[in-house]
Order: sequence, then C-alpha cells, then structure tokens
Amino acid sequence: MNRFTYGFDLRIGRAYLLILAFAFLSVTILGCGGGFNIVPIGAKIQNADSAFDEAETMDIRDDDPAKMEENRAKQRALYDRAMTLYLEVIERDTKGKWAQRAHYQIAKIYKRRYDWDKAIEHYDAIVALDPTGYYANEAKGGTANIRKNRDIIKIKRAEYQNYKAIYDSEPTDETFNIAAEALYEVARAYESLENYTESTRNYERMVEEFPEHPKAPQAQFQIGNLYFYKIYDYIGGWPAYTAVVEKFPDSYEASQAGTLLKQTSEVLTEISFLMDEIDKFRNKKAVEYQKTGRKITPADMWVMGYSDQVVQNFQQIAGNWERLRNFPRAINAYSTLVRDLSHKKFAAADAMYRIGTLYQQGAEYERAIQAYDNLFENAPESVWRNEAVYQQAVCYRSIREFGAAYEGFKAYMSITKGDTPYLREAEQIVRQYELDQDEDGYLFYQEQEAGTSDQDANSHPGMGS
Repeated sequence: MNRFTYGFDLRIGRAYLLILAFAFLSVTILGCGGGFNIVPIGAKIQNADSAFDEAETMDIRDDDPAKMEENRAKQRALYDRAMTLYLEVIERDTKGKWAQRAHYQIAKIYKRRYDWDKAIEHYDAIVALDPTGYYANEAKGGTANIRKNRDIIKIKRAEYQNYKAIYDSEPTDETFNIAAEALYEVARAYESLENYTESTRNYERMVEEFPEHPKAPQAQFQIGNLYFYKIYDYIGGWPAYTAVVEKFPDSYEASQAGTLLKQTSEVLTEISFLMDEIDKFRNKKAVEYQKTGRKITPADMWVMGYSDQVVQNFQQIAGNWERLRNFPRAINAYSTLVRDLSHKKFAAADAMYRIGTLYQQGAEYERAIQAYDNLFENAPESVWRNEAVYQQAVCYRSIREFGAAYEGFKAYMSITKGDTPYLREAEQIVRQYELDQDEDGYLFYQEQEAGTSDQDANSHPGMGS
C-alpha cells in the first residue's frame, strides 16, 4: 500500500497492513468424526457462517487494479461457498428452523450484490415457513425496507435531476435546496439498503455540487462513517474525514472528525504495537514444527514465561476493536485467544463469554446462543456461567423461542445465589410466562411461542391437533 496522504504518517499505513493480516485469523470450526459421516446440519451452517464472515471482513483494496480484481474474485468465491452451504442446509432441514436462518443469510448475500428481487424471494420463503416467527418478522421488515428505499431512490433521483436542471438554467434558493435535499435522500436510501458504494457516490456528489448547502458537511462526514463503521476500511475513511476538516473547517462535523481521527490513530497504532509483541513472543521453532504436520500444543506456541503477556495483548486488541465498533475483528481476536491460548483457562473462558456478548450486541442472537453453549461446554466453571445463562435466555426470547427462554430464566434463578442484577427481572419474566389468563391449560409462554392468545380459551396451541 502507498503511504497515507493528508498529513498522516507511515505508522498508520503499517498498522493497517498488520490489521489486514490479523483480520484473516478465524475461528477453527470443529468437524464431525468419521470420514463417511454426514456433516451435522449445525456444523454445516457454522461452516457457511465462517465463509460468510471471511467474505464480510475481507479487504479488497489495493493500489494494483489487477490485485484488487483478484481480491474481488476471492470475495465472490467466499460468498458463493457460503450460499452453497446455506442452500444445502435448506434442502436438508425439513422442519425449517435452520432453513429460515439460511434463507436470511442468503438474502444478505443477494443484498451485497444489489439483487433486491432475489433477496425478497428468500425473505418470502422465510415467511412461508413460519409466518409468526422471529425470522419472519425480520424478513417482512427487510422486504418493506427494500421496497420503500427503492421507491425513494426512484422518486428522489428524478426530483434531483429535474430541479438541478432548473437550477442550472435559472438559479433560485428554492430549486437549489430541493435538488440538494433530493440527492441527500438518495444517498441515505442507498445507505439503508446497505449499498455503501452508491451511497458514498451520492454523498460525494452532494458535497461537490452543493458545497454551500447546510447538509454538505453532514454528507462528507457520513462518507467517513460508512468507511469506518460499515465496511471497516480505514484507508478509505481517513481522507473522507480529513476532507470534512479541510472543506468545512467551521462546522460541528469538522471538530468531530478531528477528534475521531486522533483517537482512531492512537487505537490503530496501539493495535499495531500489540500485534508486534505477540509475534515477538511466538515460538518460531514450534511454528516451523507445526508447518511440517507435527502436533503442537497451545502452550508450546509461545516463548516460555510470556503466555500471560500474550493473553493481555489479545484482550487489549479485542477491546480496541470494540472501541472502533469493529465487532467482527474483536470477535476474531477473542476467537484466536480461545484457540491459541486454550491452556489459559480463565482467559479463554472470558473470551468465550465476550464473543457471545458481541454477537448479542450485533443482534446475531443464534450465534450468541452458540457462543454461550461453547462456554458451558468448555468452561462450565467460568465466573461468567451464571450471567451467560441469563443472556442466553434473553437471546432465546429475542428470537421468539419462548420455551427455551423460560427454561433459561428458571435455570438462572436456580443457580443464582443472593441478590444479583438480573435475578428480580428473571423472576418477573418467569411469573409472567407461567400465567394462564384464559385458563385453557396452556401457559403464557406456550401461547406466545405458538402465536395464539392467552386471552381467548378458544385460541391455544393444541386447537389444530
């Protein structure tokens, strides 16, 4: 990569290169035993998720156009692999639980490719499988969002073109404002559709054609936001934020951009330093042995006496990614800690819990549930066990699996001693779930899960049996 322009030194460029290398570290997915066994459906969807994650975090930028196109091809191949595996899940899942999630992920891939009609097809398939479920609700929202924003783009783009032509021939404040606002709305609509390339292009046009408009500084600032917090491209975002300061020095956004660049520079530099230290403490001889196929334990991978320092470095790296709201790379850092420092039981358990909370914060509830299960299986004595039980129940409730949520909240109550932050809330939820207001023999949580009413004795889960 070439050095950064706009007054930033080579340290940031070097930090970014190291960051790219680190981004490709991924979780080792455990396969099933036996060469002739069919891969369990849960493992297959995890493999699909792994390919999807790698495609999502891959940085395709390069100064060499041929290399950039090669990177794009690799990213497309990863999305294709993920889609193939998700389709296999759909074919095998006769009950539809995993199929719904697979359809949802395929819709995401089609959205990345801006194939809105195909995305809607998969949203419709989810609704057909379970009209009242969590994914159906998300799918309906996704379809509505696509249709709404495609209409906005069509209407507002025509409005921009019409009024821009009028303004160019006979300038007035009114035509200036209508054209500028319309173009801004086009950019926002593309952003809502997650088409960040077109969104950025329209924000840039807004700044170029209407620099005196009050929303021009916001548009320039939002370009930086998209690079930093949506596509995690710090090289692309740096000049975008710098342009806010240069073009709109007296704006509120300029002060925000300046502070943000300073803080981000410090964080990326610290990540670079921590990664250098990790590499320094790696046992080079053990790495060479591993390359030859010899079995190396996690403890052997590090210079004797420095494992604790490496643990702290990974924890700080993950924490820094969280500060940048880059949850995928924070998860990668914690996952690498779990994999490469599994002999550090307490730290590994803490990282497993953090992975669950990050997925939960990102509304990836099923992956959070899996992460918490990983903690229960591999670190049952963890100090985070009780809280993970509660948070997993919250995740089950979020995806409308109320039976599992009910059992989770009850389990939390049974293992929790004394007054804890979540105990009273768990007790209230369990009491509510155990109500049977219409006295039809079905509890509130059973009615919720079935999509029936606890206010009507004629509406209950067993009425169709």
